Amino acid sequence: MKIIIIEKNNQFRLIPDSALLLKNRPLFCPDYVQTLHAKIALVVKINRLGKYIQEKFAPTYYDEVGFAINFYDKTCLDSLIQQGLPWERATCFDGSFALSEFVASTSLSHRVQVRTLSAVETPAPIEKKQTFEIVQTIQKIPSIISKLSTYMTLKIGDYIAFEISEFPESIAINDVLRLSVDGKQMVNVVVK
Repeated sequence: MKIIIIEKNNQFRLIPDSALLLKNRPLFCPDYVQTLHAKIALVVKINRLGKYIQEKFAPTYYDEVGFAINFYDKTCLDSLIQQGLPWERATCFDGSFALSEFVASTSLSHRVQVRTLSAVETPAPIEKKQTFEIVQTIQKIPSIISKLSTYMTLKIGDYIAFEISEFPESIAINDVLRLSVDGKQMVNVVVK
């Protein structure tokens, strides 16, 4: 099983399966992470083995989608980019990819809402909401599946994650991140 991240510029990178955070478990932020940030991703689950997939057939290679919150260490990532080094140290720590349950791709809404409950502000948490349109992301899925399949064989159970947007602020310990679609909560992560 592979987790393939498609970035805004359509470049891709892989992260290990140990990065998966399932069933709304808390994220235990590693001690070495200096500034925790996150990106929202639409995730496609591959359901067939495929190599050199033509774009017109790509929609037959998935029928389920989900969402993810992809955590990373921004300070470390900025330093690695400046030095021209690989990003794994900043992006691949255990639990850095909080993944939702999957739903039928035919039932996919075009709006995603993310709520952040910040526990830093006391006595009451401050709630922030963001809404994202994902129409453009949905439209490019077949093209990306086709391109990826020229570089590697796509296997049943592989995840392809399309970055939608980035959280504008850093994330603190005890913050709660909730991602919902059409009022249905998909991901709920407490940062510990």
